[in-house]
Amino acid sequence: MVSGRRYFREVEVGGQRLWDLLARQPERPPADMETACAALDYLHMAVGLLEPYGRDYPLVEPRELVPSFDAPLIEYKHLPAFSMVLLDRPISYQDECFQFDLLLPEGHPPDPSRVAANRQLLRQRLPRDQVPELEQVIGRRSLTPFSRYAELLPFLARMDRGHVIARDEEGWFQLVGIFASFPSDLDGEIKRLGRRIGKFRKGDNESYAANRLFVYRFLMEQTGFPVCGERHTSAALFARRLMRRRERFLVKVLGHSDRTITALTSQGATQGLPRVEKVALVEARGCSEEGYRRLREGGFFVDRRRRVVLLRVRYTQHRYHPDNVLEERALSVQAQEVIHPQTGQVLEADVLGLGQDRLLLLNDIVRGEYPGCIVFRDQEQVCGTREIGKRLKFLLAWLRKHRHILADYSPDTFERVSRVLASFLNDPELADDLARYPELVAELKQTVGNLRHAHRLRLLEKLVHNRADASGRRLHHVHVLTILAHVLSQEGEHLAQHHPQLLAKLLTICRRELQHPYLKKRYLTRLPRTPAEREVVGEYKLLERLVNRFEGRLDAAGR
Repeated sequence: MVSGRRYFREVEVGGQRLWDLLARQPERPPADMETACAALDYLHMAVGLLEPYGRDYPLVEPRELVPSFDAPLIEYKHLPAFSMVLLDRPISYQDECFQFDLLLPEGHPPDPSRVAANRQLLRQRLPRDQVPELEQVIGRRSLTPFSRYAELLPFLARMDRGHVIARDEEGWFQLVGIFASFPSDLDGEIKRLGRRIGKFRKGDNESYAANRLFVYRFLMEQTGFPVCGERHTSAALFARRLMRRRERFLVKVLGHSDRTITALTSQGATQGLPRVEKVALVEARGCSEEGYRRLREGGFFVDRRRRVVLLRVRYTQHRYHPDNVLEERALSVQAQEVIHPQTGQVLEADVLGLGQDRLLLLNDIVRGEYPGCIVFRDQEQVCGTREIGKRLKFLLAWLRKHRHILADYSPDTFERVSRVLASFLNDPELADDLARYPELVAELKQTVGNLRHAHRLRLLEKLVHNRADASGRRLHHVHVLTILAHVLSQEGEHLAQHHPQLLAKLLTICRRELQHPYLKKRYLTRLPRTPAEREVVGEYKLLERLVNRFEGRLDAAGR
């Protein structure tokens, strides 16, 4: 039996049963990229995730699939790992932009001498102890047909390097290369992106040193990864390179550490960036009771006792813009799909718990009652919150991970979050315990303060864009101008002294309103005639004076 075949038995791809397409020579192998990619998706899930699953399998924590991503801390060398590129064209060996060992075209019917040469190449690149098993599985059969790939994948998943699928001379998809090294011009990518978004300036080493890690993280996260190992870095940068070359491609990577199959593809890509999807085995702990019932009754559980499901997460990418209040947001969850392990049917369910009331989670954390785990500063896994030092670390990591979500809360909900945090930091019964960790407490207070400013600016950003307040009430121009002038007059001095970058974002929001075309045409092209018009013009000029004043402060300070 082909490895993984006990899963997805009822799946059809391109009008054929999946395992007929993958396990023996079909009448017509995949001729279009969509069919080939769909078949590979099921095969990779079966061999890379479902087959290795057992009672001791290290499930992926739901938080690991929520941006911003945590750097993995543990390697699981006994689990499969691979990287792969599929190109929707024939290979031109010397002209390719990456290195790999070419498998010779074997022909139809196969040329025995070429088949033997390909087997010898594969034997050389496999760990020596795997060769006898390879001989037993493959024998003297050909290696390159698409229908042979399912038998070869368990061996390819034991190689340190990638493999290549592309079209042959007749237009069919074939395994055309092994032992591939995907190019990773990390230095060039970081510097190009940093200069393009204005974080680096030529000849300014201080700005480079101050912003390099920000640019590095943003670059990697846009393509679905934290700052991590070579296998993932090279896959991410190679996919970006293929996008620039206008290739039709699929890059996939499964690491020993993340236990997640990440797909980067040109199909459905936008903004010049490859589309990102991740698939992993996770515990469906974030589901509601109704969601859990649908998973149970539909037979979606891989392991019902542990509530394990096969989850695909699709992401939306965000371009960088310095005026964005949440400028570091590179990726957000677009959709979650639980995949049936037999039928391949998908069910939309909030397995990651993005719809959970984070206020309840926050209450559990500050009370020391939350039992989960999180990664602190990409270096330490913190499990449990009972001990006060762990609680502070957990809280810091949790606030930073969910910053984008918390900053988008309504004023009422955010105020409740603030009260929970204040009650923890100011609890007299915890004063002595907190005093033992002055650096962590100071960092937490600063994080809470930055979050509060981000929330305020995010409200103003949405107010100007939507012409409505947080409750959905429509606002006239005079109301928007009044609110912006009030905030800038009240908080401008404090921001100028302590948070100049946030002041710059506030000024951008204000300037955006001042440059509103209708506002200028309707009220500023002639003298005001009514009290209402005079009020609008008065608020406009007040806001304009405040903006000019604080822009001058920033310019004088060397913004």
